[in-house]
Amino acid sequence: MTSDALDPSAAGAAPDDEQLLFTVATVWREERVSCPHPDLLGAFLDGSLDPAAAEFVGFHLDESQCPYCNATVEELREREAASHTVTLDDLRDRLLRSTVAALRESRGRR
Repeated sequence: MTSDALDPSAAGAAPDDEQLLFTVATVWREERVSCPHPDLLGAFLDGSLDPAAAEFVGFHLDESQCPYCNATVEELREREAASHTVTLDDLRDRLLRSTVAALRESRGRR
């Protein structure tokens, strides 16, 4: 294969032809070829991945700076934080249930 065969202008295509303006990196990024499944990202956050998988996910997030996976990780972190947040309504409902249970118990002792 000659270098002319790799030159888009030699084949009659304009150098700014959009079909030729891609790289392996852009194809991998756009098609998300190397993106781990969200379940793996969650396991990475939990610290439950084996060391080799954790190393790959860490590299993918930190070094490759994948915007899709970093957004997914941020969403997973937000969900985790929200699951530990007790709302005022939850507290009110628990207090009401425990009060009713205590009153019923005290009536039964009389």
